[in-house]
Amino acid sequence: MAWAQGRGIRAVEVQVDDDPWQPAALLPVPSVNTWVQWRLDWAATSGSHTVRVRATDGTGAVQPEARITPFPDGATGWHTITLGVT
Repeated sequence: MAWAQGRGIRAVEVQVDDDPWQPAALLPVPSVNTWVQWRLDWAATSGSHTVRVRATDGTGAVQPEARITPFPDGATGWHTITLGVT
């Protein structure tokens, strides 16, 4: 899910390990104030992987990597997880 109140989401990109960023598919939404669902088809390989996600809002601003707390202006930072594939 991605959201940018009043600006909407233009794009979501996913990076697996240190590979290039890949565009995710966005599902349609009724307005710029709606959470956007996205998906990425990925041919996973066995092992441990780090997955990062960043969004671009409707004005073209790319989500910064640095994480900040939500108060007072909302949270930011790339969502990053490590997962294992068997």
